[in-house]
Amino acid sequence: MPHMVIYRSAEGKPGYHQADVLDEAVRFVEHLRNAEEIEDARIFSMHEVSIEIKTYYRVEVSGEVQAPAAPRAPRQAAVVTAGADPVSAAREPSTTTASAARGVPAGLAALAASGPGSDG
Repeated sequence: MPHMVIYRSAEGKPGYHQADVLDEAVRFVEHLRNAEEIEDARIFSMHEVSIEIKTYYRVEVSGEVQAPAAPRAPRQAAVVTAGADPVSAAREPSTTTASAARGVPAGLAALAASGPGSDG
């Protein structure tokens, strides 16, 4: 199995040395320490990692076309029935607002709130 010696030279530059066997890597580190006075050396064992290369396509729009802005959520107004106190109605969540949170259109929520036996 091949091994890699990674070290930093006296000038601070990174250095690399590939060895076919561990003993060769160890001898190179000994050489670095004894002949070149380099103390910062590490040995790594190298093994192949299986990879698969796949084709990737990227589509780009040519010209100066800008994407449209994201649609804004419609604001729901509170439904106040005739004769009701508008201040207390503003404080309490209406069925229309709660229905809108569930995705029910405001007109249908008002019909559902009035119900089949009500005067609304």
